[in-house]
Amino acid sequence: MTTVEQIVGAGRLPPEVLELKNATREFVNAAVLPHESEIGVTGVVPESVTNHLRELGYYGLTIPEEYGGLGLRPIEYCAVLEELARAPKPVWNLVNVSNGVAARVLERYGTARQKDTYLRGIAAGEVVPSITVTEPEAGSDVQALRTTARHIDGGWIINGTKHFITFGDRSDCLFVLARTDRENGEGKKRFTFFLVRRDNPGLSVTRVQRNMAGPPHDQAELAFDDCRVADQDVLGTEGEGLKAVFATFGEERVSMAITALGTAQRAVELAVDHARSRTAFGQRIADYQAVQHLIVDSATELTAARALTYQVVNDATVGSLRPHQSSMAKLFASEAAGRIVDRCLQVFGGTGYMEESPISRLYRDVRVMRLSGGTSEIQRNIIARALLHDD
Repeated sequence: MTTVEQIVGAGRLPPEVLELKNATREFVNAAVLPHESEIGVTGVVPESVTNHLRELGYYGLTIPEEYGGLGLRPIEYCAVLEELARAPKPVWNLVNVSNGVAARVLERYGTARQKDTYLRGIAAGEVVPSITVTEPEAGSDVQALRTTARHIDGGWIINGTKHFITFGDRSDCLFVLARTDRENGEGKKRFTFFLVRRDNPGLSVTRVQRNMAGPPHDQAELAFDDCRVADQDVLGTEGEGLKAVFATFGEERVSMAITALGTAQRAVELAVDHARSRTAFGQRIADYQAVQHLIVDSATELTAARALTYQVVNDATVGSLRPHQSSMAKLFASEAAGRIVDRCLQVFGGTGYMEESPISRLYRDVRVMRLSGGTSEIQRNIIARALLHDD
């Protein structure tokens, strides 16, 4: 029997990349999906799954080998992440956070001591990082950040509030972006990254923020009340924090596009299986044209989103990625995934609306993909700037 993977598969990936992708798919099918409903309802990832992730090196996929990681190229990481994204979000989010923006900022801008101290732990799955940028009054507009860091003898004092911080309540190290204007004489806002440990005095979790996807509630609001860090905890060059953030936007948006693909792929798989097995009025619902069209439109749109996204991933792998390209991939894939999951839930009828149904979990999870990593509106602005402006 033809599978969904064969119809909307990986396309023309190099053999070694396809091998990694298939190996991850087998792992997800064998070790994770049997727990799909349980994880979807409780938000708890079984220890057997986290142990497998740790043993197989998933926490250090993109981290250089010299720090205990696998050092995968963007196309290799994305192929693996897409298969992981077929699993419930609590599973793939663990991997994406460890290999995401926080690790990239540390790898590119950290000192040798900082990298040796934290990258090894992240790669081993023993240290949870957290990128700490968003604030109540500063989401897409990063330059509106109000958290400040004031220099004192031998260190800095951080004051402010952050929210929507993924793993903010459990991370071991936080990479905090704060304003460090000082007296630069230029009248410009300057921002710097700081490495803040969980036990730093002055750091507190004010609340865990609940969202519509249900448990786990991985976002937290943090308060910095005269939180003191040492000079050696500056990450990168003082005043260059915004540059570091912007340098990671492309990768973040591509990874969001990839997780949208994996989520949509799982939705189509579930819809196809259900249509083949469910009967109504004496025949399989797969034989009804109305159901066929829901699935066909979803598979076609998924194939188009995958082709665009992997074209962008290829450019990222060879180092020629431009901002509007990652925005196009993120915009199209995230919005397509929303439409796909919605259609697939329709195939299930009332059953799909029930909380314990995996397709219901996908429907809730996919909505945030049009918000995280920059809203769809921000992506359109970036693309418009590339098309219509001279700068």
